[in-house]
Amino acid sequence: MAAIPRNMTIYRLPDRKLVIYSVIAMHEDGMRALEALGTPAILIMPHDRHQMDAPFYKQRYPNLRVLAPEPAKPRSIPIDGDLTELSAFGIRAYPLPGTSYHEAILELPIDGGVALCTCELLGNLSPPPSGALGLVFKVLGPPGGGFGVSRAVRWREVVARQATRAWLVGLSGRRDIRVITVGHGAPVTEHIQAALTRAAAGA
Repeated sequence: MAAIPRNMTIYRLPDRKLVIYSVIAMHEDGMRALEALGTPAILIMPHDRHQMDAPFYKQRYPNLRVLAPEPAKPRSIPIDGDLTELSAFGIRAYPLPGTSYHEAILELPIDGGVALCTCELLGNLSPPPSGALGLVFKVLGPPGGGFGVSRAVRWREVVARQATRAWLVGLSGRRDIRVITVGHGAPVTEHIQAALTRAAAGA
């Protein structure tokens, strides 16, 4: 749906190899722009519902190593290993606490701190869509709109609410998070602690 933006996160390692997360199949111009950044080397399967374009990438880059929580779980392409492999690059990676869709969270080292890379739990559709779709988002989106955990995601995916909320509360007390990327919507780059506190309250 055009009104719901969808994002891919690209992280370049010192050797110019790329870690790609929540991949999006692009036209050839887009793929060439990606390749100009470096060599796609590691694909992170970010979420059980966000894997439809992974086969496109595996076909284009046969040597791509695919990582995900619980590698034995069937997915759209074979999984080569779990998230612990990313520690070799200084990346902290773990499954999102309290949820059922194996969302992979990355903490990517950047200048001055880390980028918190998320997929489905957190969104930031601001301003919301207009018209009838806007009314749907008002009901199913995050309480109060903007950044947070949408009601639809919470109802569908959160199975241990206290664990998910405790994770968000813990993040809200940190001062090293410089940006939050989300699968849908704009990244959060300002007032991050306040945004996480608000998200925790609505989780």
